[in-house]
Amino acid sequence: MSKKESIWLQGLWVYHFGFAFVFYYYIQQQGGDALRYWALEAEGVENPGHWMGYWGQRTHFVQWLNYIPAKVLGLSFLSGNVMYAAFSFLGIREVDFWMLQMKGTKSWMSWSLMGIFFLPNLHFWSAGVGKEALLLVGLVWALKGFVSLKDHWKVAVLGVLLSFWVRPLQGVVLGGMLGIYFLGQKVIPVKVRLGVGLGMAVLMGLGVWRLLQYMHLEALSFQGLMAFSSGQMDFLKGFGAGSEIPMETYHVFEKGFALFFRPFWGEVDGFWQVAAALENSVGLLLVLGLLAVLPFYFVKKIKFTIPPFLWAGLVFGLVMAVAFAFTLNNLGIIMRMKSTYMLFVYLFYWVGVWGRMERMKEKG
Repeated sequence: MSKKESIWLQGLWVYHFGFAFVFYYYIQQQGGDALRYWALEAEGVENPGHWMGYWGQRTHFVQWLNYIPAKVLGLSFLSGNVMYAAFSFLGIREVDFWMLQMKGTKSWMSWSLMGIFFLPNLHFWSAGVGKEALLLVGLVWALKGFVSLKDHWKVAVLGVLLSFWVRPLQGVVLGGMLGIYFLGQKVIPVKVRLGVGLGMAVLMGLGVWRLLQYMHLEALSFQGLMAFSSGQMDFLKGFGAGSEIPMETYHVFEKGFALFFRPFWGEVDGFWQVAAALENSVGLLLVLGLLAVLPFYFVKKIKFTIPPFLWAGLVFGLVMAVAFAFTLNNLGIIMRMKSTYMLFVYLFYWVGVWGRMERMKEKG
């Protein structure tokens, strides 16, 4: 890395770790699942006196991770936030490296790209005790397979497993995407692709079966999914949160706008919602910018390639957004849930605009 790039990364590190303290302050004032995760009280277990008594998926796994630092070592909740921030920064730093390796980015350090990495929602949720830090790193490790499947397939598999253990849906989606990507690699012999593909299909089947168990569905059906969606919406309504929205009555465009761009100006109340609206405004501007240059993508003389990992990040974000459209009806929870993948969506938009403009300059 150049000196300027190194300074930029260190600044991002300081910014990210600062959010560990911001998150600590917020949870102390507002409360949240993070306190229960650290106190090992979010989910009851049969044998709370032993470490392996907490072993399991989802919340149980988070409590299993927290058992030694919180219960054995007696570290404070603030220490836990700092540790989670340290882990999640591994993923953010990796994405930064990928962007630096793209053609033309050695001359950038443009304020627009720097601004994307400094958007607060990513850092706020991943710098505190909770699932988001684990999900972010799991996602980045899985996407390394789209950077170079030959070099990073072991890390990609680890990322899928970590994602599945923390949030089964994310693991199933990432596993399916990597499986399809693997089968499309023509440089790999057909026999190898078929053999490995069969094994991956079996594992994916087991993953879907485990996901259906979690959803309490006997089989994958439209009626069952709608019943699960209705149950989730009713469950969240029971909390009486101030940012609840009637998601079940929205049409597809309203759902999409709520998932990607709300809370927006005109419905904010307080500092945290203003910060969320500001970030959502940046996302909307990036979308509008991409739509503005989209016609130039059909000009054959001006070609530009968006790297596979950004395509994969966009597809993953869209798939998760569809799932959240039928299970979430609270803007606060939506902001938390989408914090792990929106960086890739924003970067896709940015590269789509920036890359096209750069190529147009080169062509005069």
